[in-house]
Amino acid sequence: MAKKHLKRIAAPATWMVDRKERKFIAMPKGSFKMAMGMPLITVLKDVLKLVATRKEGKRVLNSKEILVNGARRKDEKYMIGLMDVLTIKDIGKSYRMLLDKNNILRLVPVTESEASVKLGKVTGKRSIRKGLIQLTLHDGRSLLGAAAHSTGDTVVLALPKGDVTQHFKLESGCQAYLIGGSNVGRTGVVDNISGDKVTVKIGNDVVEAAKRFIFVIGKDKPVIKSVVSV
Repeated sequence: MAKKHLKRIAAPATWMVDRKERKFIAMPKGSFKMAMGMPLITVLKDVLKLVATRKEGKRVLNSKEILVNGARRKDEKYMIGLMDVLTIKDIGKSYRMLLDKNNILRLVPVTESEASVKLGKVTGKRSIRKGLIQLTLHDGRSLLGAAAHSTGDTVVLALPKGDVTQHFKLESGCQAYLIGGSNVGRTGVVDNISGDKVTVKIGNDVVEAAKRFIFVIGKDKPVIKSVVSV
């Protein structure tokens, strides 16, 4: 039987929550790894502090237009993960879920234009029927791709339908956002790729990161705001 709640003290280190406030916190439902996403009710209550109680949060979800990636969500445990866009129609604000330099998930305010797109990292690629190619993205979704797409690349999805509008390859010169390792939350330019290791120029620094920690966010310049103010 699936657990309905999670002890706050056992919540992932990436969650920005008070671990001593109460004993339990909502268990998220979704395809993200738990460290890469949070339940909607926790975001509204603990992160944005728009509601004071779970009961109030459930009432807001049932009566207000709370959108995740352009689609209305009412399930309090629905998981908002890395690169997802949360829009709260009632207050006219949108946010993107990102990791800061302390490896904490935070919601970064974005413009209406930026809220209309989501980036998906290609984590899997396989051939299916009739020679079609299926891609798996970091958020668990599957979609049809092309031969030009490779694992580690990024596709830009137009919200809410999720149509692919752009494709950024993981290659030298591309814009990279680090989602793990000692340089998590930093943005730079890929300098070199050697096997599973990638060197990235970040200002005057040149750092090395595992390929799995590289999230391409543009070709010549980032297409999203990736700087998280702490």
